[in-house]
Amino acid sequence: MESVKLDYTAYDENIVANGGPGDWKGINPFDPDYRIDPYPGINALREADPINLTPVNTWRINRFDDIQNILRNAKTSQTLSSGLSPGFDPLDRRGSFLEFVLNKDGDEHARLRKIIVRSMNMKTVRAMEGAVIETVKEVMDKALADGGLDIIKDLAMVVPSRMVCTIMGIPEEDREMFDRLTAIRTNGFFARFLPPEVQEQLRQAGNDIADYFEKLVATRRKNLGEDLVSQLIISADQDGVIPDEQLAVQAIGIIVAGYETTIGLIGNGCRSLIEHPDQLALFRQDTSRVNAVIDEGLRYDAPIHFIWRVLTEPFEIGGKLLPKDAVLWLHIAAGNHDPMRFENPDTFNILRERNANVSFGGGAHFCLGNQLARMEARHALTEFSERTKHLKINAGGIVWSPSFFRVMGNYPVTFS
Repeated sequence: MESVKLDYTAYDENIVANGGPGDWKGINPFDPDYRIDPYPGINALREADPINLTPVNTWRINRFDDIQNILRNAKTSQTLSSGLSPGFDPLDRRGSFLEFVLNKDGDEHARLRKIIVRSMNMKTVRAMEGAVIETVKEVMDKALADGGLDIIKDLAMVVPSRMVCTIMGIPEEDREMFDRLTAIRTNGFFARFLPPEVQEQLRQAGNDIADYFEKLVATRRKNLGEDLVSQLIISADQDGVIPDEQLAVQAIGIIVAGYETTIGLIGNGCRSLIEHPDQLALFRQDTSRVNAVIDEGLRYDAPIHFIWRVLTEPFEIGGKLLPKDAVLWLHIAAGNHDPMRFENPDTFNILRERNANVSFGGGAHFCLGNQLARMEARHALTEFSERTKHLKINAGGIVWSPSFFRVMGNYPVTFS
């Protein structure tokens, strides 16, 4: 397999800023067991080393206020001054996120974001809402008849995958393919740090998904419709010529970044309610609290545990002066459990009053699909909770997804 050695950051400067080499401090996100119960280790890390240099020469920013400070005040980029992305595998070229809006800055980011927002906005959310309501009702009808369901396979995956395929104009029979490819492709955001066999799977999945979407863009260009790919083409043409390959990348990025995280939002939200029956009872008493349930679910168990930024000039934070090109991992999971920001942060509490968490990111790169994800979660969580009101929910064992995100692959429950 081809290999390259790349100098991603000014390593010596980072060591000087930290006073010594990096250390995982007992909480390594690439450990296979990390997702089982990471929060005790995350909490210990935040208290012991709030601005933590890791062994892979990235800085984990672990306190809520420090994360907000960087999002609001630091001068940052998504890429290093060399143009390299700090986490991507440089050999992962087709279907990669290199040209995706998330990896762009300044005018290029604004241009691509405007194209996507024109195509995916509140009008899209409203147009999809009826289909979401119908889907979750259909899922729960079958679950009640069967005496249970797999929260992930039968609900959390079905809702966003159907909606994404509908939005994109992708045939229903191709949906299973995206269930598989999108989970693998989430590893692309931090692929540089992953084992070679995962990188190889990632590249193959990139080739497969790029083949599909490049053909889809070419087909839509000849026969435009109402789907998102057609609208991306129309919107892009208003601003000048954008290669079809780059349009395909935007479509791929929307699916990978939005689909897998929505599975986590719905799946983790259901699990939190099931594991906290007192909170589930409160929600059932008044399902108008659903937005508070979503906010607390995102804070308590976010699907994405960290996002990255790169400093474009030195920045002082937590008593440390971090150098230009320092790669920052804004540790959302740690910030969302910071006792300096949230009272009793390790408690799942849907009545929490002060709950402005950072699970959708912030700044110019605030999540584009947050309204669609929230709408899907509102109906999924409400329908599941209301329809099981008089039933006992018995949870089975969890299998984790191959996704890099904190997303379950299986979570079976039965009713009695």
